[in-house]
Amino acid sequence: MLKEERHQFILNEIRANNKVLSSELSTRLNVSEDTIRRDLRELSDLGSIRRVHGGAVKNNNEINLEEHSDSSAYIPFSYEDREVYSKAKKEVIAKKAVSLLRDDNVILIDGGTTNLELVKAIPMDYKGTVITNCLPIATKLVEHRFVEVYFLGGRILPNALVTVGHSVIQELKEIRADICFLGTRSIDVQRGITDIDREEVEVKNAMSQSAVNVVSVASSDKLYTTQPFLCVSSKSVTTLITELDPNEVTLRPFVEIGVKVL
Repeated sequence: MLKEERHQFILNEIRANNKVLSSELSTRLNVSEDTIRRDLRELSDLGSIRRVHGGAVKNNNEINLEEHSDSSAYIPFSYEDREVYSKAKKEVIAKKAVSLLRDDNVILIDGGTTNLELVKAIPMDYKGTVITNCLPIATKLVEHRFVEVYFLGGRILPNALVTVGHSVIQELKEIRADICFLGTRSIDVQRGITDIDREEVEVKNAMSQSAVNVVSVASSDKLYTTQPFLCVSSKSVTTLITELDPNEVTLRPFVEIGVKVL
C-alpha cells in the first residue's frame, strides 16, 4: 500500500471512530509501528489529525488530502514546503525578533521555519553566540563570520530537522543564555506554549529554563490553540512576537498576564 493510501485509510478510520491506535493500524495495514508513527506525524503536521499517546484523534480543523482548494486550511508538512508557507508573515516576525538582539548576546534558537527566517534577517555584521538544535539554522548561521555557532548533537527528527534526546537536554543544562527564541505550534493564555511531539517539547522546555528571556515566535493562526504537551507555561513566556500590530485587541489577553507583545 502506498503512503498516500495509508494516509487516506487512517483519515477514514478517524472519521468513522474519532480515534485510531497505532498498534491496530500496524496490524491492519501490515506495516511497522514506526511507519505508522511517521504517518501520524505527517498527518498531524498537515492539520488533519491530532496525535496522542498511542495513536491519534480527530482534529476539528481536519482537511481532506485530496482537496486543498482552501489554501488557508492547508499546512504543508515537508520542511521545504513549510519554508515558503506564510512566508510574508514570517518575515514580519523575523524583523521584530532581530530588534531584540544585542551584540555579544548568547542566543538559543530551536527549530521551525519562522526561526529560520529570523536567522536570515540577522545582519551579517552581528557579533554574538548562537546555540541551536536545528540543522538548517546552524547551516545558515555559518555564513555569519562574526557569529560563533554551537550545534546541539543528538538524534535527528527527519521531518523537523532538529535534534532531540538526552544528550541535547544535558548540554542545555550547562548553558545560560540571554535570550531564547522558540518556534511555536500553539500558544494560549491559560496553558502557554504547547506542542504535539514529546521529545521536541522536552528540548523546548530545557531551552526555556536555560535562558533569561523566553520569546515565542508565532503567526496569528497559532494563537489560542493548544496541543497535548506543555512546553512552557504562559507565566514563563517573556515576549510574544506575531505578524500583527501589538495593539490588536486579540493580543490584549497576553499583555494582561504580563507578556510583552511585539
